[in-house]
Amino acid sequence: MDGIRPHRTPDVEFSQKAEEGVTDNAADFPVDAAMTTFEAIDVADECTDSAQHEAENSPPVLSAEEIDAKKEQIRQLKNNSLCDPLDRVSDLAASFFIIALEGTHAPANELANALHDAFSSPLDSEKTAMIESFEIAMKKEMLSFIKTTFITEAYQPAAAKVIDNYIRELVSRRDCVRLGAAKAEFLLASGLEDEKHAEAMQRDIEALQQGVYHSQLEMRQALSIADGAYSAVDMLDQFEMMLRRSSRSLPTLDTELQHLSLLADSWDDFVQKYAPWTLKKR
Repeated sequence: MDGIRPHRTPDVEFSQKAEEGVTDNAADFPVDAAMTTFEAIDVADECTDSAQHEAENSPPVLSAEEIDAKKEQIRQLKNNSLCDPLDRVSDLAASFFIIALEGTHAPANELANALHDAFSSPLDSEKTAMIESFEIAMKKEMLSFIKTTFITEAYQPAAAKVIDNYIRELVSRRDCVRLGAAKAEFLLASGLEDEKHAEAMQRDIEALQQGVYHSQLEMRQALSIADGAYSAVDMLDQFEMMLRRSSRSLPTLDTELQHLSLLADSWDDFVQKYAPWTLKKR
């Protein structure tokens, strides 16, 4: 991990945020023509020519059938649930704490501190999708450490199941956010009649729904590395190789390596702080 401490100007590819409610407000403001009055205005010839030029270059008027089809498409997207209405991430985190508290041999405050550190992040919100994948994998590693260090063997199977479900929900929620953002961007591009961008967003939507979007592939690879690594150090080294083999700009790569270094430091601090409980468990 010595190679993951570069010093360059950051140029991060930020993760996108989702807007779950996309509405068509055109129908919310009806105009009553009977209440509208007009005054005659003398228009100069050049103004008339300009208006004619704008009219000739304005977007084509949609037919009634096309308008109805677009409204139906928007209605379906609005009614289609992007995510589970109940956020199970918090519930699963609470479930893990309850199981750990029932099956621990350590003081409750020490267990609470360890869980707080595991659920916290050393990174800010400005991180790439790949770093976000590494962060989730590291969170699983820390929770697994708590399971084996603080929790007695009788409670470990239940704790392991909650960890798997918690990570699965984290990944699902992340995919929901990206899917919602892609759908909102698709609607915006369609409304602006930017067919090229709309088609690109449609491809992203299909990829996300099929589980083959690039961030989903990176997430699966990161979790696979975490499950197969013989140690956290080995896992972090493989994450570094994964970054270096990707086609990213140098500024972005430097920032990602800095973030990976922070994750590595966080793991070292976590282990040094709570490893003594491994001996006390005996």
